[in-house]
Amino acid sequence: MLMDPVGLPIVDVDVPVTWPAPLVGLVGELAEAARRLGHAPENYQDVDLVPYEDTALALLEGHLVRARHHTRLLDHEKDAIRSQGLRLLDARLVSDRLDQAHKLGYLTEAEHETLRTVNETVPGQCVPGRREGQVCLTLSAAAQLHHIHGIHRLLTYWGGEAIYWQHCEGSPALATKLRSLGVPSVVSALLDLATPGRQRPSIFPSLVHVFVGKALGHDPADADVFYKSSIPPQRIESIVSPGDVAYDRFPGLPRG
Repeated sequence: MLMDPVGLPIVDVDVPVTWPAPLVGLVGELAEAARRLGHAPENYQDVDLVPYEDTALALLEGHLVRARHHTRLLDHEKDAIRSQGLRLLDARLVSDRLDQAHKLGYLTEAEHETLRTVNETVPGQCVPGRREGQVCLTLSAAAQLHHIHGIHRLLTYWGGEAIYWQHCEGSPALATKLRSLGVPSVVSALLDLATPGRQRPSIFPSLVHVFVGKALGHDPADADVFYKSSIPPQRIESIVSPGDVAYDRFPGLPRG
């Protein structure tokens, strides 16, 4: 379902005609240098490009960059993203999701209690800095086409990694329940990656690597983005699930 557009120019790493001209020039030079050094397109991550990351980000100032968040959503959670945007992962978000699912009858009392007390926002149960305080996205639709970044599991188990991670392998009954909740959903969001003073996201391998990988002709080139700010509703571009054309064009994605 498409939502309201945003006025700033939108850059999509998969669509070179959306790249700002100065960025096209930089990326073209870096890609040509990589070719001269004999780098195969699929080895784009091995090219020494990190020194150019700040320059690439600066060239995106005044633009928004399209990214994708992969998850499973219940209907009311889709409505919440449309009205509130994507929130940073923290204990409050996990608690809100679990409480609402329980209130609406999706979780039993026992399931609610187990998930509330065993998840990766509970002190002592998580790897510090691994997931909390960020929104996780990918830059390219390549993840949906080439099944990279582990998105299949994100689209299969409800709740996100913070909720399902400790249960999908060792708790068969609860894992089955988590697979039954919600529908696979891809949330397209528009990110400000370059505004001075904004907390800089972590991008791996790097933003410039993705652009150069695409310029070298390696379609699966992609990066994980760990965005450090909530994403407001006006920058949620779409939420698509099975039955939507934008989802169904990737036939390998989970259907139910």
